[in-house]
Amino acid sequence: MRPDDTLKQLRPAVVKEDTEANQIERFQNEVLRPILKFQNEIFLIEWSKSGHFELIQSIKNPSMKRKTLTTFLAKNPKLSNRYLGMVCGLFTAEEFTFYLSHKSIVDKRIKELLITRFLSYQA
Repeated sequence: MRPDDTLKQLRPAVVKEDTEANQIERFQNEVLRPILKFQNEIFLIEWSKSGHFELIQSIKNPSMKRKTLTTFLAKNPKLSNRYLGMVCGLFTAEEFTFYLSHKSIVDKRIKELLITRFLSYQA
């Protein structure tokens, strides 16, 4: 049996607005954002060790940087899947069941949150 309460206690608090319109947005704000915040140090290690990301860092135009990073992750499914696994591995059983029911849209949101996070490392 997975220690669901323990997994939830590991997650840092994330300030969020109470304006969620649907269950996907609630899942993003209550589950995904705290997990990404918890895994931030691991993501930073990957980010700093990758030559591909160094190239992306050197791009000055913010929209081109976002587009290049999005394309890079899309063309590297192993890397994308590793990031998705780093997030999904911290789901509770109930959250994972929800994830499986909404996999496509949740994966898209995870990737978008990761891209935003990676781009914020530059600031």
